[in-house]
Amino acid sequence: MELREILQHPSLRTIAVAAGANGLTREVSQVGMIDAPDIMDFLFDGQLLVTSGYHFSQNHHLLKDLIIGMHKTNASGIAIKSGRYVTHLPQDVIDLANQLNVPILWTPADDFLSLTVKRLTAVILETQNTELKQIIAINQQLSELNAQNITYQHLLDQGAKVLETPLALLDAHFTAIYASSEWVAQREFLTHYLRRESGIDYLNLTVPVRVEFNHQLIDILPIFSALNENKAFAAFVVNQDEPSSFQILKRQQVMNTLGLANSRTDLLNETEFRNRSGFFLNVMQRGLSHEAIDNYLYNANIDNKRRYRVAIIDFSQKNKVIESRQFEIRQQLTRWFIFEHDWQVLTFSHRQQLVLLIEEAIDTRQFLKRLYDFLNQQPGLHYAFTIGFSRISESIHMLSDLYDQANNALKLTSQQHPIMRFRPKNAQELLHLLPKQEAHVFVEKTLGQILHNAELLETLETYIFLHQNVTAVANALFVHRNTITYRLKRISELLGVDLEMPDVLVDIQLALLLI
Repeated sequence: MELREILQHPSLRTIAVAAGANGLTREVSQVGMIDAPDIMDFLFDGQLLVTSGYHFSQNHHLLKDLIIGMHKTNASGIAIKSGRYVTHLPQDVIDLANQLNVPILWTPADDFLSLTVKRLTAVILETQNTELKQIIAINQQLSELNAQNITYQHLLDQGAKVLETPLALLDAHFTAIYASSEWVAQREFLTHYLRRESGIDYLNLTVPVRVEFNHQLIDILPIFSALNENKAFAAFVVNQDEPSSFQILKRQQVMNTLGLANSRTDLLNETEFRNRSGFFLNVMQRGLSHEAIDNYLYNANIDNKRRYRVAIIDFSQKNKVIESRQFEIRQQLTRWFIFEHDWQVLTFSHRQQLVLLIEEAIDTRQFLKRLYDFLNQQPGLHYAFTIGFSRISESIHMLSDLYDQANNALKLTSQQHPIMRFRPKNAQELLHLLPKQEAHVFVEKTLGQILHNAELLETLETYIFLHQNVTAVANALFVHRNTITYRLKRISELLGVDLEMPDVLVDIQLALLLI
């Protein structure tokens, strides 16, 4: 506890401050009574030294050395018995104590030193017992609130009451997502300052940091999170004095409570991500009907007509499975990057791949290059990775085809070319890169009159395949040559074309490939 708090106790009102008043915020952990020449050898952090002053009564230089020694060891102060051997303090001693903020106290002349030590110790123990009871009560209160699964608003209001200061919860992107009542109106301003002006690398922030916001000092402390890459922070107003042990304990209680609440949210979000991954895997494996897909997308507030390209981040190397923790870190960092820059990208995991659905309007290669560079800049990621992405964009209903393209693109990647777009290997794949609507219009225009006549369609397809050899077509279809001639004449009439014209045959062949 702080020295000033001890001196406020009624039993210690006869102790006066002679110098170093600005140091009364020093923490006292123990009271010691020392009257020996080698007093400097027994100084330690948090010690309040009670002395008669005998050994420096005739030599004030020794008292100055003692003040310097106490400053270096972060001792809490000196209590000198008034009038016993020292009746006044020289000005240079007072100036030094004031300069170093080392308190010098006068204890009553009629008190034995042992009685002074006893009184000081009794106050410290009494205060510590009171504080311990308060800490236990605070812990019980906050634990009960957590067990009741109350809102963050209520939890932060209670935490602010415990800390006696406004309190905000920041997410992994330094956004003040919740705040106690006093700070609700300032959340957006606080978020803007922390994200845009503070200069803090919040992705890698693991230690407390202090900033000045709106003419107030703000402490930002990382709080426990179940997922390290999705950490959270608590922000609250502080004064310039170092916090007391009691204040630190109260802070820790609040931090622990917020950490448990935040971890519960993290786990819920992770469960939602796994459920979404299961949905996308079912779509990719063609295990859901069109209606079921639309129902899920509607409930998830995803436009079922929105078009995406698919990219696959492959974390395996030469078919070797990487450590699951490494995969989780990369997965969390990728999701952090997407959210940090507000990219319109959906994600799900498949084995040791992270699959990205990238909205059509996004420059896919530029986005993937920025993501690739970001991941490679992060420390502790020991495995190289490659990215393949689809050439075309389609609705989520076509996820299987988009995934196949991205997966084929992965086979073309290397350490020299880690990001590759799908390249069609034949005319059939090239044609399927055409927009579906345009391909459908072309097929309808070219073959529309016979699309639902399986017999004529098969005859025309065979006729094209066998290079317009009518006899070969008849043999392949096990019918008379005249039958094929009749069918071809019928096809020509229905389509309004001359099947002998080369340009007509080219259009028909393309239309057949697009079906």
